[in-house]
Amino acid sequence: MASLLEIKELYTYFYTLDGVVKAVDGVSISLEGGETLGLVGESGCGKSVTALSIMRLVDEPPGRIASGKVMFQGTNLLELSEKRMQSIRGNRISMIFQEPMSSLNPVYSIGDQIAETLMLHQKMNRRQAWERAAEMLHMVGIPSPQERVHDYPHQLSGGMRQRVMIAIAMACNPMLMIADEPTTALDVTIQAQILRLLKRLQQEKGMGLILITHAMGVVAGMAHRVAVMYAGQVVEYADARSLFFDPLHPYTRGLLGSIPRGARSGKKDRLQAIKGVIPNMLELPSGCRFYDRCPEALSLCADQPPELLPHDRGRLVRCWRKR
Repeated sequence: MASLLEIKELYTYFYTLDGVVKAVDGVSISLEGGETLGLVGESGCGKSVTALSIMRLVDEPPGRIASGKVMFQGTNLLELSEKRMQSIRGNRISMIFQEPMSSLNPVYSIGDQIAETLMLHQKMNRRQAWERAAEMLHMVGIPSPQERVHDYPHQLSGGMRQRVMIAIAMACNPMLMIADEPTTALDVTIQAQILRLLKRLQQEKGMGLILITHAMGVVAGMAHRVAVMYAGQVVEYADARSLFFDPLHPYTRGLLGSIPRGARSGKKDRLQAIKGVIPNMLELPSGCRFYDRCPEALSLCADQPPELLPHDRGRLVRCWRKR
C-alpha cells in the first residue's frame, strides 16, 4: 500500500543576487496515515522550506522547486495545476504556521476566517459555515464558542490564537496536517495543552502529522519517526525510540545533549553546546556539511560528502563513521 505522503529527492533553491541558496537539497521522507513524523534541526536547516514545498507555497521568485517528487496519496503534487493544488491545499492538506498573530487576518473575525475555508472547499452556505466554525472552536477547547466566533484575533491570547489556527486547519478534516513550530512563543503550560490537542485530534481523525520543531523534548512525546535535518539535508532518519536511545549521527547526539535534564534527573552537568554555526548556505563545504562542528570528524569528511545510507533496522544515517 502506498504511503500517505512520500517525498523523493526534493530540491528547493532560492536564486539571489549573491548566489544560489540550496535550502532543501535532496530530501526524501515518507509518512503513513495516522503517523507523526518529527522534522527537527536548528533554525535555518530547511525544515520550514520543506513544508512550504509540500504545500507549494514557496515564493517564486526568488524560490523554486528545482526537482523531485511530492507524492500525496499516489499523486505528484508538483505536477498539478495551481487550480488543482488550491482544491487540495487547506482541504486535504492543511498547515499550522509558526506565528498565529501574523497568519490570522486582524480585520476579520475568527468566525469569518474559519467559515471562509468551509465555504470554499466544502461548498457550505454562510450560515452552515458559521455553525461549523463554532463547532470547531468547541472541538479545540475554546470556551463559549458561540460568543468567541465573533471575536477578532487581538481579543484572544496567544494560546487561544494557536487553537484558532488549529481549528482552521482541521475544518475540512484533512488527511495530512503540517504543524510548523506550533508551540513557539507559548508558555510551557499552553505548549502542553496544544500538543495534547494535536495528539487527540490526530487519533480521532486518523490523519498524518508532520511536526516541525527544534525542541527534541516535543518530538520525544509526539513522533513515531524522526528526520533530523542539517544545512538542507536529512542526516539521520529513524524511529523515535531508536533515535533517542541510540543516536547515530554526531549532530543528533549534539541536539539530544542540549536538552535540559531538570533537577529530578540528579545530574548537575552543564548543558552541552554544539560548537560553531550552520555553514553559509551560499558557500557550502565540499565535504560533510557538519565537518567544522563535528567532534568526531575524519580526514575524508573535509572533502568527501557522505550519502544518506541504511544502517540497521531501517535506519538511515549520513556519516562516514557509520560505513
